[in-house]
Amino acid sequence: MARVHPFTALLTSLEPRLEPSDYVPRSNAAPQPSHVRPLLESANPTAELRRLKSAGALLKDARPAMYLVEIHSPAGKLGGPPVRFLLCALDPEAAVPLEHDPYRPRAWEVEPAVTLTADDHGVLRGLLAEASERAITVWQGQYDGHPMSLRRIEPSPVAKRIQAVLDEAPMRPLAALDEGGPSLAAVVPLSDPGLEFQPIHRALKGVETFKEETFLTLVTAYARVYELDEPLDTPRGLGAARERLATLISGQHAVLLVLPGGRGRILRFRQGLDLAHLKGAPRNPTLRSLDLALLNALVLRTVLGIKDPEAPGHPQVFPVQGLESLVRGVQEGTFQAGFALNPPPLWEVRAVMEAQATLPSRTLRVEPLPPAGLLFLDREA
Repeated sequence: MARVHPFTALLTSLEPRLEPSDYVPRSNAAPQPSHVRPLLESANPTAELRRLKSAGALLKDARPAMYLVEIHSPAGKLGGPPVRFLLCALDPEAAVPLEHDPYRPRAWEVEPAVTLTADDHGVLRGLLAEASERAITVWQGQYDGHPMSLRRIEPSPVAKRIQAVLDEAPMRPLAALDEGGPSLAAVVPLSDPGLEFQPIHRALKGVETFKEETFLTLVTAYARVYELDEPLDTPRGLGAARERLATLISGQHAVLLVLPGGRGRILRFRQGLDLAHLKGAPRNPTLRSLDLALLNALVLRTVLGIKDPEAPGHPQVFPVQGLESLVRGVQEGTFQAGFALNPPPLWEVRAVMEAQATLPSRTLRVEPLPPAGLLFLDREA
């Protein structure tokens, strides 16, 4: 049985420029334009969507189809081809989410579950580009500075070829799928050059075992400690630290320790560490090579003695999006200290998919993301 299906869409009238709401999405949650936020914040989004449909506020597509969302780089960034997401219906048994404790949408008909798809030879990427040339433009405009378009892929030979490729390709959603029926999904090939992985950093709060001098002494058993040339509380220092963390010698793993007063250190893990004997290390050798796994096993569990630091809702370890937010939180005293990570490289994510493994909770987020509310999945059709 095919995992990806055409679906009957419910379309709404969209303005040429969609305004973002002030909602801050969790990890890989779809951004919420202002027009769709009241729907998602209603007591029962599914019932509210049904009411809007009955009231004639939504236009029902004539027949099932798949759609293509194209997101271009915002002004001021390097230009290039758009990132293409295939909007489709995804079966609940189609794929296990890529991360533990994935984001759970309030409405599976409204928020597209971004789904990474292995595309080692670029076949799917080529098919989506081919489909785009023949697709019908439903809407074209901007969202949050990104030029964007929504196109309808008519039932056709190219649509069947897309489905055939996806039937065989490893797929991993970044959000939970509805167990009771199909979910609206936004499938994107890993081969898309415009797709970016952003890391989810970690911050500490209320950890009595964290004493800076003692910690820096103990952590040398597992990592070399490097001073930073400039403080982290300036744009120049922040940029220099980010570049240094990202450009260490190939094959090395490192994290950036963020301390109060704009201070910081780079911790570069020693090579040849035997992690298999550590109780907190992942059993899967592919997962043991992740920066976040090394941070959890060596630093948080072993050096600081924190139990289950990767557990969802941990009272002492907090996920933080954005290095600026992490530095600001430590500066303001919200957190004791923080650990900034590099994003996992594409080949590492691909290896995790191939090993049928699952990443720790909130390992990465994807940019760009297609916003919610471009269309809705009609589950009653």
